[in-house]
Amino acid sequence: MTNSTKDKFFLDTNIFVYSIDRSPGLSQRRETARRLVREHIENKSGVISIQVLQEFYQASTLKIKTPISSRDALEFINYISVMDIVVADLDLVLAAIHLHRKHHLSFWDALILQSANSMGCSQLLSEDFQHGFRLDSLVVKNPFL
Repeated sequence: MTNSTKDKFFLDTNIFVYSIDRSPGLSQRRETARRLVREHIENKSGVISIQVLQEFYQASTLKIKTPISSRDALEFINYISVMDIVVADLDLVLAAIHLHRKHHLSFWDALILQSANSMGCSQLLSEDFQHGFRLDSLVVKNPFL
């Protein structure tokens, strides 16, 4: 995935979870996810939100087949927190509610989309949204297709 220096990419929780998940059958997704994380940290093009950090901690320590330790999850969070981080404020929450109602999305998905859009991201990288979905100039891309 090449990008200009101006492009920002919002990385959804599943990118980070796949990057640490050692479950059998996920090696290709794990490598893709690790490459994306590295690339967007090195290029300073990655954007995440507090919601992504919270979801990552929960999923990586409790929900995956072989959870990682709380200490390892914290270390990983410190690693990825060099990316730009969106902190939801009232305006962002209200915009997400509007998006949720307009497109019949879950509120949490709408908050991710609105977070990415608020930072001027050109792409939202996730497997949890409809590939190709557009919100203003933001496009959802599933990097695992």
